[in-house]
Amino acid sequence: MTKIKKFSRKSIEPYLDEPAEWISLTPAERIQETTRLWQIYLSLGGSLDPEPDPQSPFYIPEK
Repeated sequence: MTKIKKFSRKSIEPYLDEPAEWISLTPAERIQETTRLWQIYLSLGGSLDPEPDPQSPFYIPEK
């Protein structure tokens, strides 16, 4: 059986890119928050369409 090593919050804090509030959320809470943020982004005029990437081999320039 593999033993899982536990780290204290203080020991890993300097290496975390995410704010403590986000890390403290459960996975279900993160999904709810992500959904809420996407709704806000779209309501403010954001788009789910990707930006054109002229370096992509699949890029077809618009005429």
